[in-house]
Amino acid sequence: MLQFPLDDLLDEQACYDFLLGVLHPEGLHCPQGHPLRAAQGAHDRHRAPILDYRCRTCGAVFNLFTGTLWAKSRYRCSTIVQILRGVAQGVPTQHLAEELGVDRGTLLARRHRIQGVVAEHLSPLRATSR
Repeated sequence: MLQFPLDDLLDEQACYDFLLGVLHPEGLHCPQGHPLRAAQGAHDRHRAPILDYRCRTCGAVFNLFTGTLWAKSRYRCSTIVQILRGVAQGVPTQHLAEELGVDRGTLLARRHRIQGVVAEHLSPLRATSR
């Protein structure tokens, strides 16, 4: 299969904005639920556009991935978007790992976690409250 490494072609800020909308539809907040103030500056900018913030209420440090299955991830936003796209399209793990230059075992474990979250939220067998 032909590989198209798109990682260098994707805009990191656009990928960050996409992930922010997917992971935090109500907006970014600290792990205790305190909202991020609109004018609050970043606590740490070493991984821009992934900025770390310190909650002004409780002091917790958090970022886009805190409390998600991407917590502690070192992947770039563009890599994560491509992983999500590949999983959604059913691209084989080996091919996706080679295309993105990531470890196949790590990607496979992440893929299983993604599929678990999707199954949990979209399962037709999930109990509904009415």
